[in-house]
Amino acid sequence: MKQTDYFRLEIDDRGVATLVFNTPRKRVNVLSVAALEELEEHLKHIAETPEIKVLIIESAKEGIFIAGADIHEIERFDDTSQIREHLAHGQAIFNTLAALPCVTIALINGACLGGGLELAMACDYRIVSNDNDARLGLPEVTLGIIPGLGGTQRLPYLVGYAKAIELITASKRLKGDKALKLGLVDASVPSGYLGFKCDAFVEEILSGKRRKAPTEQREGIKWYEKLPPIRKLIAYLARKEILKKTGGHYPAPLKAVEVIERTLPLGLEEGLEVELDAFVPLATSEISKNLIGLFFTSEKLKKEHFAKAKPRDIKSVAVVGVGTMGSGIAWILSYKDIAVRLKARSMESIAKAYAKMMQSYDAIKRRGRLTPREIGLKMDRVTHTTGIDGLAKADMAIEAVSENAKVKQSVFSELEAQMSPDAIIATNTSSLSITELTKETRHPERFVGMHFFNPVPKMPLVEVIASEMTSDETVATVVALAKRLGKTPIKVGESPGFLVNRILLPYLNEAARLFEEGASVVQIDHVLEQFGMPMGPFTLADEVGIDIGKEVSGILEEAYGERMPKAQIIEQLVEQGWLGKKSHKGFYLHQGKGKSPNPELASFQSASKEIAEQEIIEHTMLIMINEASRCLEEGVVKNAEYLDMAMVLGTGFPAFRGGLLRYADSLGIGNVVERLKALDAVHGIRFAPSDLLVKMAQKGTRFYKVA
Repeated sequence: MKQTDYFRLEIDDRGVATLVFNTPRKRVNVLSVAALEELEEHLKHIAETPEIKVLIIESAKEGIFIAGADIHEIERFDDTSQIREHLAHGQAIFNTLAALPCVTIALINGACLGGGLELAMACDYRIVSNDNDARLGLPEVTLGIIPGLGGTQRLPYLVGYAKAIELITASKRLKGDKALKLGLVDASVPSGYLGFKCDAFVEEILSGKRRKAPTEQREGIKWYEKLPPIRKLIAYLARKEILKKTGGHYPAPLKAVEVIERTLPLGLEEGLEVELDAFVPLATSEISKNLIGLFFTSEKLKKEHFAKAKPRDIKSVAVVGVGTMGSGIAWILSYKDIAVRLKARSMESIAKAYAKMMQSYDAIKRRGRLTPREIGLKMDRVTHTTGIDGLAKADMAIEAVSENAKVKQSVFSELEAQMSPDAIIATNTSSLSITELTKETRHPERFVGMHFFNPVPKMPLVEVIASEMTSDETVATVVALAKRLGKTPIKVGESPGFLVNRILLPYLNEAARLFEEGASVVQIDHVLEQFGMPMGPFTLADEVGIDIGKEVSGILEEAYGERMPKAQIIEQLVEQGWLGKKSHKGFYLHQGKGKSPNPELASFQSASKEIAEQEIIEHTMLIMINEASRCLEEGVVKNAEYLDMAMVLGTGFPAFRGGLLRYADSLGIGNVVERLKALDAVHGIRFAPSDLLVKMAQKGTRFYKVA
């Protein structure tokens, strides 16, 4: 037995070596420079030991094989020669693994991602657990880079050219059985049988029935994929799909397609050189640094509890109000196998909620992720009532009725009369004060805001809002539940509009004012989509509902006065009954999935003129940055990182820019303040820079420290 920092090597009397990876003092295994250097020493020793016939590489960590390369090291890369040297060394180490004279097996007992999968692909065989925590994938493009340790070269020979492009550019993570079907692994079994399956492979190898297979015998590339016209067509279609989804703002997936297409006819050595040439500039790019910064914030939020108390286990939830938001919340609860009791005034509303929930399940079924039987079992957990029966047994209630304080308070009174005194009651309000809503309740400590975003099945953010009386246990329980639902909870302070809507509404109102001044709806939407927003402000307003926008704008105008007045056009559209998509008419005319500009809007404009793109971006972005700085100043959110993550997850603010405040840093805080003052002089108080921004400009500080 040879014991070192990262690996333990054991060799039995049959000539079977087991190399166990166990990164010290870490929950997961990562391929740091030090770990790779140690791996290299072990591989040299194994290559020089002829009695070793089989090498098994496995992990000592539960639920983890290898999570990938050390991202902290990637983040620190700023010298291209240093990156190239480290990466070339890593490629050489994996080539040594692939060239060992003994047969090699990667025994994968959990997540196998990035460099971990690249290491596994350098082995002769891969055996994986088909449990949920075992996922295989190359997710590097989400960090603004491409696989750099041979992933673009080895994956096509296992799963095919077209499938390799799809898996890498879409950052897909495969379960064991799917990986087996595609040819990425050689066996997929329950975790309890991994050892037995590995023993069977070893016996076949030792008896000569299973050998070290030459690469060409494991080739997954179809003959027609090798034809230049087919290869080019597949790459063209892949680029087209990437551009459709990303608007061309993310270079990494496009570069991955280029590398795979270009290197398919080449040998491994030449292909690795091309991979290296592509990786280096991506790793030092601003986009990669921004995406890695968001990744670290995401990891920090996974560990964040926002309260010191121990969360309670929630087994059943009553959902009161089953419109778009309520039915979405009920669906995600049932999907995560939590018993749900729907409460609505009429059976018609309940029937519509069931239909919406089934639509979400049907979409998943079409993608092959759930069987009809599995969907049936999940829906069996959903019951309903038009009265108040059955609510007393629920551990928690989530209220999702209309954004009206009196209506919500009436629901709270009804729930308190029926539910146990320690049951948690959450409200999905998007802007109302939790303290004010619950001031007449008997147990205000168990009330909390749990603000989901629409559409609930897709939007990952949940704002958690504590009132002045909300207990730590209530906060901890709601945070834990949100994580269980696959959401990212962020605790925000009790200010009107909370965090995301407070920052987003000025952006929407400013877009509306630019329209009133003469810019077209189409131009403004186009400019901001080109900036990186997932949809333009008018498309978003139509999707959400212009009447909803009016309600929230009214609440914010009342709270913030002249600084946040609602645009006149919003009032006018609601008066006309033009509420957006739900009324088939708003800023656009909606027919089926299509939309066209509403020609009747021209009458609401003071003029018709072309406004410069930079002016549109400056007005809408600076007003958001200004409000975001006030939220930090008032302690509405813990730090700039969490604010940026909330805006990325809650509004789709372009991740490649790193978040709203990281974008502000890129502009320069001094420049931001200077432009805000200029806009304030022309347009009034809504652009007056916050005290925080002014102080930062004077001191020359930033929201983020320079790495």
